[in-house]
Amino acid sequence: MIYAIILLSLFISTVVSVLYLKKKSNKMVSMLSAFCLNTLILLIATWVLYSMNDETRTFGFGHSGLYFLIFAIPIITWLNFIILQFVKISK
Repeated sequence: MIYAIILLSLFISTVVSVLYLKKKSNKMVSMLSAFCLNTLILLIATWVLYSMNDETRTFGFGHSGLYFLIFAIPIITWLNFIILQFVKISK
């Protein structure tokens, strides 16, 4: 389930940032929107999964595997930046 959330975050942030880049032709703002969207999606998913799991609250955050969502933020953002380098800006 964690990997599905990571892939969903990658897909959503890539689509939104590419659409924003094509509409506004501003690569820096598009990259910032990708980073903010990744952070928002993955932090909300971490918080929801943490609040639903009693075992995580009892034994700690490190034993649940939820830390993968937090560590995925820079990796997914980096992948988005690479994808945005190959998008052609039409003016």
